[in-house]
Amino acid sequence: MQPKLSRREFNVLVPAVSAALAESDAIILHYLHRARANRKSDGSEVTIADKKAEKMLRSLLHVAWPDDAIMGEEYGGLVTRQGRCWLLDPIDGTASFVLGMPLFGSLVSLLIDGEPVFGCIHLPALGETTYAAIGHGCWFSRARAKAKRVRVAPPRRLSDAKVGMTSVKEQAWWKRPGGQAVASLAQRAGRWRMVGDCVQYTLLCRGVLDAAVDPFMKPWDIAPLVPCVLEAGGTMSDLNGETSNLIDRNSLVAASHTRLLREITKASGGERS
Repeated sequence: MQPKLSRREFNVLVPAVSAALAESDAIILHYLHRARANRKSDGSEVTIADKKAEKMLRSLLHVAWPDDAIMGEEYGGLVTRQGRCWLLDPIDGTASFVLGMPLFGSLVSLLIDGEPVFGCIHLPALGETTYAAIGHGCWFSRARAKAKRVRVAPPRRLSDAKVGMTSVKEQAWWKRPGGQAVASLAQRAGRWRMVGDCVQYTLLCRGVLDAAVDPFMKPWDIAPLVPCVLEAGGTMSDLNGETSNLIDRNSLVAASHTRLLREITKASGGERS
């Protein structure tokens, strides 16, 4: 049985996570337009804002839930398969952040027994937050406005669909199978946009995009998206069409409808016949 939060737990968790994100926002926005990036061993970018924001989130979540495990992009940890575990990505879209572009987000998720039960996609520079918990719907709020429940768009075929994807460097694109698999999609989609990172999934949940594709993903990237997309009425798999153990996958496809998901995985050459 899929683990779930109770209504009471959900009502306590949402304001606590929002308060923690407000504290990390202060750090992140302080460095916006002045951050300098360094390269990590995997070639990705990191800034002082990434590190300080993750330390802040870790500290606040530990105070609120001292017995919970925590794993983050910058300071590591383990994805625990029993009990509760938080996954953090303080700045998803560091490349955009370094350029001063507002299309980056902070990702927070909670796993119970290895399954994502809560996810939050928070966009500090835009003042927008999309969050969901399994069984409690997907919600969207802007600035201090009241949150409203959101859903994906009505079903569309790939030839009519608006599909988003994160831009990647050419070298990474062609050397890794995921990039090659996705390349064939561009000509088949009704409209193809390089939206970028977690931002495209907030648009999917609100019905602005019909699908989103990411050929290179990590657990902290995937886990927050799962409750949001599923509770908004969407569906998800990796590029091979696998729907189980999503946080262990290296790629992600999210779509408003199962038929569209299958069209995308088939067009990328990933779905098994």
